[in-house]
Amino acid sequence: MGLAWAAFAGWVLSRRRPLFARDRVLGARLALVVTAVTGVAGVAVAAVRGNTAGTLAVASAGAALVAAAALFLVRAKSRRRELLELRDTLREGSS
Repeated sequence: MGLAWAAFAGWVLSRRRPLFARDRVLGARLALVVTAVTGVAGVAVAAVRGNTAGTLAVASAGAALVAAAALFLVRAKSRRRELLELRDTLREGSS
């Protein structure tokens, strides 16, 4: 997971251009996947330990973090869609 974030950061830095909405969407997707995998792994470890209260706490925290990451992804996609519509409007107006 750390390597995925490092690769994403390297890709962004190597482009030497400002960040655009596509980069934000990609980052949000990566965050959602990493959060989901971490949540599932945490629940598995807690379940192996056999503590029901701990498993429930880890599952609740994981679900909250996945929900937050999903919200960020939805917002990033929405912002990208808005920017693309604005770009298309500006192109039509300059023609």
